Amino acid sequence: MEILKVQHLSKTYGKDENQVNALKDVSFALEQGEFAAVVGESGSGKSTLLNCIGALDTPTAGNIYMDGNDLFSMKEEQRTIFRRRNIGFVFQSFQLVSELTVEQNIMFPILLDYRKPEQSAVNEILEVLGLKERRHHLPSQLSGGQQQRVATDYKT
Repeated sequence: MEILKVQHLSKTYGKDENQVNALKDVSFALEQGEFAAVVGESGSGKSTLLNCIGALDTPTAGNIYMDGNDLFSMKEEQRTIFRRRNIGFVFQSFQLVSELTVEQNIMFPILLDYRKPEQSAVNEILEVLGLKERRHHLPSQLSGGQQQRVATDYKT
C-alpha cells in the first residue's frame, strides 16, 4: 500500500539573481513498511524536502500525497490538524516548551487536538522513554538525549 507519493515537487526561494532552486522536480513513492534515507551535501535540499513532506513548508510546485490525502489541496487549518494527527517529527532543536514539564510536553500535542490525554498512556510513554522519574522536570533540567526522547512524537 502506497503511504507517501511525491510528484514533481519543486521549491524555489527568492527572486531574480537571488533565486535558489532548493528542489527541482522531485518524484518518488514509498510503500507502507518501507524505510528511506535522505542523504546529500549541505545545501542540497534535504531539510526543504522533509519540511515539505511534513507539511511545515509549502512547495512552489508539485503534489504530496500521504495515505491518499493531497496535503496541499487542504486548507491550512485542515493541514495543521492532519499534520498533528498523522505526522511525527524529531527536530534537531527538540522544540520543547521550556516552561512545561516533561509530562506536560508529552501531553501538549494531545491537548491541542482537544482530546484528554489518558494518564495510563502518558505513564507508558514515560516508562518507554526512561523518564518516569523525571516527569516533573523542565527541559532545561534534562540532558540533550533526554530532551530528544521527550521531543519524539508519540501518538496516544
